Amino acid sequence: MYIKDIINTKSKKKFKKISLDSRNIKKNDLFIPLTINSNQYILDTILKKGLVITDKKYQHKNIYFVKNLNQEVVNIFNKYYHYPLKEINLIGITGTDGKTTLTSILSDMLNASSIGTNGFYLNNKYYPLNNTTPAIDILYDCFNQARNYHYKNIVMEVSSEAYLTNRLGDLKFNIGILTDITKDHLDKHKSLDNYINCKLNLFRNSDISILNHDSKYYNLCKKNSHKSLSYGFNKKANLQIINYKLYFNYSIITFKYKRHKYQIKYNLKGKFNVYNIACSILTLIALNYNINDILKRINNIKQVLGRMDIVYNGDYKIMIDYAHTTKSTLNILKFTKKFFKNIITIVGCAGGRYKEKRKEIGNLVLKYSKYVLFTMDDPRYEDPINIIKEMIGNTKKKNYLIELNRKEAIKKAIFLAKKNYIILILGKGIDNYMLINNQKIPYSDYQTVFEVVKNLK
Repeated sequence: MYIKDIINTKSKKKFKKISLDSRNIKKNDLFIPLTINSNQYILDTILKKGLVITDKKYQHKNIYFVKNLNQEVVNIFNKYYHYPLKEINLIGITGTDGKTTLTSILSDMLNASSIGTNGFYLNNKYYPLNNTTPAIDILYDCFNQARNYHYKNIVMEVSSEAYLTNRLGDLKFNIGILTDITKDHLDKHKSLDNYINCKLNLFRNSDISILNHDSKYYNLCKKNSHKSLSYGFNKKANLQIINYKLYFNYSIITFKYKRHKYQIKYNLKGKFNVYNIACSILTLIALNYNINDILKRINNIKQVLGRMDIVYNGDYKIMIDYAHTTKSTLNILKFTKKFFKNIITIVGCAGGRYKEKRKEIGNLVLKYSKYVLFTMDDPRYEDPINIIKEMIGNTKKKNYLIELNRKEAIKKAIFLAKKNYIILILGKGIDNYMLINNQKIPYSDYQTVFEVVKNLK
């Protein structure tokens, strides 16, 4: 493709591919630097005989200038991929908790492609991604593939970090969704205001916002929206949740929309999924689906991988869940306690981030569990023992063990389990690695459970 095909220039130079990562650039490839301090990356590209588009003025034949690169980059990728979203609805989901579960639910209801923590879902298969919300070059490659498979909808998780690090440019969404906002992830954002402002970018860039009316940040999100609809228990919500009943293997919700009441049954657990179901129904309404068709699509929802997933169902049960924030940990513990008197929890906290939540999570699992096994969870460059000490704090409780080896922790939990117990394995979900220093060491909670249980038979 020619440079002049994607920006306003008379140059007749050709390029092979585009990347936002200078490490991927080879001769005649095109580099677009969205990072603030990009001089070294631009120099590296020029030394490799690559081409550069930037909004900084350089005197070099292979560097091309555009105004406001953050806005222009979306136009560049639209032209490069021939407008892949022209006939596809792009649905973005932001929130401290719930993004992955809601993405999975909407993907099932819409038969959509999805992008997020679990990877890129396309044609019944997940492909791994380096980030929950990838950079714009990776996203457009995903959009293009989804178009080639004739998808009409793409559902994606939109992290605040993606806006903080300027990975999305001026990408526009048909629908932007809010689950909730709590005080997590402040290690990178430094302040709650910065964290919230990054999330508000989704609604500023969406045609319609679907907002949780029960969130304390509802009015702020609405103020930053072009058009909005709301869901929740609040009587002013467009879709009002009237009541619900939670059972261990299914739930029932009654809601009101436009003066009509509806009751549905679905196979997901927990109060947070009451919100997710209400939000999903309202999202499909915003996409002009008929309400009766929407209610039928509830039956398409499958178990969400790594979310309250029962992986062993014998005399005792084993559940794997990705819970790693204070709120998500509390939610699963409170829900499980309703049905099981005796909970054994396997838990750790990640290194290099979220230090403020460690003691909170430690207190919660010690309060709700009969036994707790504190173990490793992506320690990165930190000593996992120090992480666990921060989780335990100065508690006087004695209902815990420390077992750094996560596989051994699972074995010990199974040894402790008796009839009608439940083992909760929290934090890693479907991850297939343990992040130690800068290495991803192969590890899977799922595989470990299957191996350990198999050897017991």
